[in-house]
Amino acid sequence: MTEEMQKESKARRGIWIEGDVMYVAGEEFIEKIASALASLTRLRIVGLTFKGDMGIEDLAEKLSQSKANISTHVKRLEEANIVRAIYLPGHRGVKKIAKPTVREIRIILSELAEEVEERIKEVPLPPEEGEEVIKSMGETI
Repeated sequence: MTEEMQKESKARRGIWIEGDVMYVAGEEFIEKIASALASLTRLRIVGLTFKGDMGIEDLAEKLSQSKANISTHVKRLEEANIVRAIYLPGHRGVKKIAKPTVREIRIILSELAEEVEERIKEVPLPPEEGEEVIKSMGETI
């Protein structure tokens, strides 16, 4: 990243695209993109979109999943702007094709330092997994 882009990224929080690169800065935005990519099925869909035009049916067949399941995963990737849908005439109506929106995702972790104290006050972390069970049993942590 050039020095100018580094300065610009420090002033930004959110998700933005420059060319074929997506930049992500800020806790809630990183969580959104990481969550969208936190599925092996969705990662494989993204990988397959770079190989060529694949519709929902093609992806479902290739990944041995139902069309409904693949459609749900593609929708999640669309919401995160990682893929976009294009519609082409098909044999029985319109065929939805998933296309990659970007070739690279850069997460700007240094922005977390600027916001961490404020975010801790605004949105505290949920209890650690298992902590609630221990508390409910009357034990101290």
